[in-house]
Amino acid sequence: MIRHFRCMTLLLALLMAVSGCGIRKNVNFKPEDTYSAFRSIYGNCNATGITAKASLYYTSKNSGHRTTITLWGSLETPLRLDVRAGIGAYIAHIREDKSGLTAFYPDQKTAYTHSSPIRAVQLLGLPFPFALKDLAGLISGCYPNLIPKSYDTAVPENDVIRFTFDNGPISSILLTGQGIPVEISGRGEISWRMELSSYEENSSGKMLPQKLAVYTDQGDKALLRIKSRTYTAKPWQAETLELKLPENSEKISLEHNGYVKIE
Repeated sequence: MIRHFRCMTLLLALLMAVSGCGIRKNVNFKPEDTYSAFRSIYGNCNATGITAKASLYYTSKNSGHRTTITLWGSLETPLRLDVRAGIGAYIAHIREDKSGLTAFYPDQKTAYTHSSPIRAVQLLGLPFPFALKDLAGLISGCYPNLIPKSYDTAVPENDVIRFTFDNGPISSILLTGQGIPVEISGRGEISWRMELSSYEENSSGKMLPQKLAVYTDQGDKALLRIKSRTYTAKPWQAETLELKLPENSEKISLEHNGYVKIE
């Protein structure tokens, strides 16, 4: 009985100690510090341009597609994106600048344009529900304007904190205690959720994700695996970011949710 009592006493002491740790963790919970750390790390850019290569696997309507992408240009646009079928032929050549987005499909010999990059992505069914500028920022760990500067609510979830936003295209972001994002959710015509994982530290000490996985409410999924990324501080030469269309290419405007031939 004495031995049993001592065991029970020790077990209760351990449970109280574990419980006490949990309580202290909640008492020291300061979401404003976590969000400030996030803004400090991922709200600042150490470069003006980027070149990145990645593999992209996406599924839509029960069909899967394996591609490789090359993204290059200025973080403030213009940006170029080439998509290939693995190591095969090019599927699409895309350019985003201040006037909007142009996507050229070689097999169709057709270029589609829209003044809103995000709307163009939606209409064309591209696997990422945001602009190339946002994608470049997420890959490079620099997106000061994608996530709001302040949050509306903060709720702890196990060892992370969910920050929510009442308005705008971003509905929530999930951060570790060090301010590293592990999930971002967005609202709009199609709601989506993105998981950021396999973080590695770059040469400047910033933690960057090697994997970006996007899921939509329609059941689509896109998995981006970063193969390489390099940064530039000098402005890009204009000709390296041009999207030259072959002769006799058709141009179609996607404005007003319709297809209007413009050339």
